[in-house]
Amino acid sequence: MTFSVIQYALLAVGFIATLTLFISVKREIHSAAARHRRQMEDLSKELRELPAIQAEPAFTPTAARSGWNISKRVHAMRMLRRQENVSHVAAALGVTPCEVELLIRVQRLSAAAVNPAAN
Repeated sequence: MTFSVIQYALLAVGFIATLTLFISVKREIHSAAARHRRQMEDLSKELRELPAIQAEPAFTPTAARSGWNISKRVHAMRMLRRQENVSHVAAALGVTPCEVELLIRVQRLSAAAVNPAAN
């Protein structure tokens, strides 16, 4: 009989201890939530009080173009052999005139390296 009373007493003490811990955790969570809520209200109040800043649109870079491929080079060289203007070739191929001029120089240098007697 005393053994079962001790068991029930220990069970009741354990239940009370568990209930006490549960209630203390709930209070702590509630106080932390209230503290965070106050912080959020303070931050939102500060944000509303800030002057409106006119943000400039962010720079959005254009997509990188593909470089000179073989067909572009061949097409450019054909157009140049037909005595077409550098700016016309650049516009037709969608490149800058400086790139077309660079292509012309590279072609001249490579032709001079292959056939040095031509110079």
